[in-house]
Amino acid sequence: MLSLEWDEQQFTKYTRMSKDQFSYLHKLVKPYLKRDPKKRHVSSEQRLIMTLHYLSEGCSMQEIAWGYRVGLSTARNIIIDTCKVLWDTLNESQLPVPNTEDFIHISETFLKKWNIPNCVGALDGKHVELRAPKNSGSEFFNYKKSFSVVLMAVCDANMRFTMIDVGASGSNHDSIVFKNSGMGMALFNGDLKIPPPKSLPKTNIVLPYYLIADAGFPLHTNIIRPYPGSHLGEKKNICNYRISRARRTIESAFGILSQRWRILRNRINACIEVCEHIIHATIVLHNFLQQTEEDIPPEDRHYCPTGFSDWIDLKGDLHDGTWREEGQGLRSVGRLGSNNASNLAKDQRDLLAEYFVSIEGWVPWQENYVNRGGLPTD
Repeated sequence: MLSLEWDEQQFTKYTRMSKDQFSYLHKLVKPYLKRDPKKRHVSSEQRLIMTLHYLSEGCSMQEIAWGYRVGLSTARNIIIDTCKVLWDTLNESQLPVPNTEDFIHISETFLKKWNIPNCVGALDGKHVELRAPKNSGSEFFNYKKSFSVVLMAVCDANMRFTMIDVGASGSNHDSIVFKNSGMGMALFNGDLKIPPPKSLPKTNIVLPYYLIADAGFPLHTNIIRPYPGSHLGEKKNICNYRISRARRTIESAFGILSQRWRILRNRINACIEVCEHIIHATIVLHNFLQQTEEDIPPEDRHYCPTGFSDWIDLKGDLHDGTWREEGQGLRSVGRLGSNNASNLAKDQRDLLAEYFVSIEGWVPWQENYVNRGGLPTD
């Protein structure tokens, strides 16, 4: 039975955080962790530990019940309630709805760290699999013949999630999942507080702010994806590389998330609503631990130490993070849009491609990767 009496290394293994981080988190959630007075007393501290253990190891609720010497229904109620509390307590501070100033700050960080201008986030979607819910029929049964809910997410340049949408059924055709999601509707309806178009650095070329995505997403005035096809020529290949390179942020964000919270790598044995609570809890925990490690030297961090996420050296060379040794464990959604992009969206991507090979937008490492076949495949 895990407790604060365990040594730091073992405690961190099962909670994904140091004892100091745990104490801070416990202080935040303690007022909201209620217990049933008719049942055996389980302290708020122990409730949080049980839930973190369940999320981090991906074990069953029955295993948690055995390990902590409580009944299965008690363990289940504790885990579900604590996941709700984690979301309710942390989401306002760790996942606030971005405003215009936030998007500008995100774009500045993407330019500084990933050499891509006007980018306000990296976008992707994943299936989180679950066991067949009771009386669910085929609603959450996807084309891979498993049950799932869809997690759509956007992250910033530091692999922190900035927007998420959870709950679309896996049976929905991939092409409508993003369009019908709250995030997609907000983007397409112009409800996000995205800043007005801005000129690219050192030029008079005005371009909208945009999300970067892979080839599965629709090309849109606020979504830029790589050019399709092969034999594209140097300019388009460089553009694809620059986009795909910055997209490593969302790949790493999902990779770190599923490596640290291994419950997401399994088929979750819970109903749809509980599955959503679990996903929400892991997202805010991911951001919380990233934030609380900001002032710790990278080599001393527990959640995301040096080399765990993809990283760039001083020469601009990109290196795989160690999370890739096991992979994400989360299956990508398929094509989320058609190829029928507007001419305006295509023109905007062409302007970005022109910028990347111009004197103002050129970076010294890009031709090396293209010429030696180092382009990622999207």
